[in-house]
Amino acid sequence: MLKLGLLGFLSLILVGCAQQNTQQDNYLDASFELCNTEVRTYSVSDDGRVRIICEDDSKFTMNSEDTLEIMRDINIDYCTGEGLSKFNESRRYYSFECKSGTTLSINKE
Repeated sequence: MLKLGLLGFLSLILVGCAQQNTQQDNYLDASFELCNTEVRTYSVSDDGRVRIICEDDSKFTMNSEDTLEIMRDINIDYCTGEGLSKFNESRRYYSFECKSGTTLSINKE
């Protein structure tokens, strides 16, 4: 009975930990989903702005780590999952270039 209670408690801890996205999680996500290679630099400034440079010299800047989710969607919707080679977030637009060379700017809405 004690083992069952302990197992339940550990499961709750693991589920709670799995739901929180850490900077390390975002770093790994960027490596696999955006760079399609290793991440050379991943930095977050004091104001929350994120800069990522990949091994293949792809560069990404965004206002916060929350934008990584939007970048994943852009990669799937506009770049057919091939990856982004550049990405920049301004106040009103997302500007990006797919690895294929397609360059677009879309309104943030």
